[in-house]
Amino acid sequence: MILQRLLVLCLALPAALAKDHFTEHLQLTPLPDGKLLAHFDFSTRVDAPTNAQAELLDYDLFPKAIGQVIQAYNVRDMHLVFTQGRWLYDTWGLNPVSSSGTGVELWAWMENPHHDVDHRWKTLTNVLSGLFCASLNFLDDTLTVEPRLSFQQQPLWENGTDASFTSAAPPAVLRYGVLPQENVCTENLTPWIKLLPCKSKAGIASLLNPHRIYNANYHAMAIHTQSVCKDAACTERVLLLKQTVTSVLDPVRDSSRRDWSLESLFGRSLSAACPVAAASNVHVDLPTEENDASFHLDPAPTKKNASLAIYELQKAHAGTNVAMLWDETHFQYPLHSPRRGHILANRYFTGYGQERGGLRVTLQNLDPVRAAKVTYFDSIPWFLKLYLHTFQVQALQHGQPIATDAILQDMYYQPAVDRARPNMLEYQLELPADSVVTMTIDFDKVFLKYTEHRPDANRGFDIGSAVITLEDQSRIYTDTLLVSLPTPDFSMPYNVITLTCTVIALFFGSLFNLLIRNFTVVDEKDKKE
Repeated sequence: MILQRLLVLCLALPAALAKDHFTEHLQLTPLPDGKLLAHFDFSTRVDAPTNAQAELLDYDLFPKAIGQVIQAYNVRDMHLVFTQGRWLYDTWGLNPVSSSGTGVELWAWMENPHHDVDHRWKTLTNVLSGLFCASLNFLDDTLTVEPRLSFQQQPLWENGTDASFTSAAPPAVLRYGVLPQENVCTENLTPWIKLLPCKSKAGIASLLNPHRIYNANYHAMAIHTQSVCKDAACTERVLLLKQTVTSVLDPVRDSSRRDWSLESLFGRSLSAACPVAAASNVHVDLPTEENDASFHLDPAPTKKNASLAIYELQKAHAGTNVAMLWDETHFQYPLHSPRRGHILANRYFTGYGQERGGLRVTLQNLDPVRAAKVTYFDSIPWFLKLYLHTFQVQALQHGQPIATDAILQDMYYQPAVDRARPNMLEYQLELPADSVVTMTIDFDKVFLKYTEHRPDANRGFDIGSAVITLEDQSRIYTDTLLVSLPTPDFSMPYNVITLTCTVIALFFGSLFNLLIRNFTVVDEKDKKE
């Protein structure tokens, strides 16, 4: 009987393993300014033959920690990204994963919108804070908003079903929060790597050297997970997890040449492919500019065409060190590099002083023929009081002013509540071809209590990036801003204490001498003798 059960278990094991699917991918792209974009992509998919309320008991390739978070808080779609640096959209084009501005960004779609969503969001941030060693627990009500037009759900798996995003799917509600002042370091990367099936022992993940990753001009670490319904009744689900690391490295900084290899970039070479990976590939984008210098790859790729070289780790030997060598003595920085992005966005403060100011946003459509529909989202802290009646839109097309009636198509505004919730602005815009659209709004700066200032109060307060969503749901993030609020003189308590103690010491000393000292009359004769 025991042997029969073991035989049934052995026969069922391959079928169970077949439900899990894991792929790893590394994209290396030379950029026009001599830098190199390294994009790591790890995707995990598992079928969960359970209903929406049942618990998942068995985890193989899909990390149990993420699966329990999805189950416990009814999370349908969750995106968490840690970013440091500035992405140059005009030079590098769109980001591969639409990663956020500097800091930490978290947004999540949660089902059962009428069942204590705010409590589940707060608990979710605390759980993720402990899981990734971050300060996500500071995402309180003053930093959380509910976008209405942005961050719509999109399927992660290219060839998968998107049944969960149809009208038949259970209703869900969105929560969004950002910490622009959060720093990213090794303690965030370590738990992120532990979610991978092979950790950093084998496969492409073995190249994730934190000393090299965090020495880059730009780096972003993201995790995006979804719970996708396979049918309209949502009796079966598919759990999807995409982990990405995006880093912009600068080989020219060290050698004045664009030559690079995996050893020079990450201090490591590729080991064997992850044994459980269905696909383990390294893609190298090949430059196609006619005036660019010639180059060659070493070793020869498994597959190659005019614009892409592919290395399949299953067919490569251990210790593979992919290298690109350029036929040039040194790299010449282009004076006028071609712009890669069609939509550019800039946001900055106007005005002066510590009482009032303004916010100016510039959106530029570089396409000479086609108009572009975009959605603008911005979350402004409560200590900046926005005045909606001062909102203005101006537009230039081909350098000439044009009417703005058809540009602003929809708008949603949520006013702030002091110490309770932030401002939220959302606009749906149609940018004419070859145009520059400028939006402005005025605000007042609130006087904070002295206990609400940070230890580095004179540095100012960080304002998170605005988000521009394009028609294909890719996103552009503006730079984070720094606002200076009215700051009290924190040295005054010390001055008051010092002055008070001095006065008390003089008064008390004089009074003490008068009360305690014994005064006697000295005869002049006795004094002379």
